[in-house]
Amino acid sequence: MEVPDSIILVTGGSGGIGREIVRSLVLSGFSVWNLDKVRPESPVLQETYREIDLSEPLFVLERNLTKLVSECSQSGEIYGLIHCAGYGGPYQKITDVSLEEWQSIFRINVDSFYILTKLLLPKFKDSKQGRIVAIASSLSLVGSALSVAYSSSKHAIVGFVKSIAHEWGEFGITANCISPGYVETKMGVKENEIADHRQEIINKTPVKRIAEPSEISRVVNFLIQKESGYITGSNWTVDGGITSI
Repeated sequence: MEVPDSIILVTGGSGGIGREIVRSLVLSGFSVWNLDKVRPESPVLQETYREIDLSEPLFVLERNLTKLVSECSQSGEIYGLIHCAGYGGPYQKITDVSLEEWQSIFRINVDSFYILTKLLLPKFKDSKQGRIVAIASSLSLVGSALSVAYSSSKHAIVGFVKSIAHEWGEFGITANCISPGYVETKMGVKENEIADHRQEIINKTPVKRIAEPSEISRVVNFLIQKESGYITGSNWTVDGGITSI
């Protein structure tokens, strides 16, 4: 454990990739605050759950997140932020995406991350250390028909992280992205929405399989360690090679 008694905030820590990230961080000795709309089915030791809806209007979201960060700060030093919460919406052409749907995708994927980062950066600066990791997507590297809003939001996250890395690196703060390909989660493999989706994914992925959530959490765990302080502004692609071809 490199940073004992330190807290890491994880958005979307109750399911899929987020659940593995929480477990991995706890095993590394961190205390984790899980900010999610859904309560985790199997909470782990050193995990504090706080219910929050990241799709709320911005003024409500800012107020709620400010309260949460204040509460968390009273229980210990916040060392890192892992933004794992994400929403893609249904597969549809951009002409069918409603303004409400577009705004919901950006509030969850981008706006909540902006608010939390803005709240935490002064704290990280004061302690001369801090780790920010955002879960982006392989669609942060390429475009995708029927996922324009989602892809756009993930491109925005990468640009945001790179800029934060440039702006705050001198204070011991790092900011990085991880861009997974298809992962064994409800959001990753939509067998109920797309016929033969699983096999289609496997066929077009060079390693011929779908990732396990733990393969993403291991990269997160590496990037938040103190020894990773020279890595910042990067986007780690963990997609089985799908964007390389």
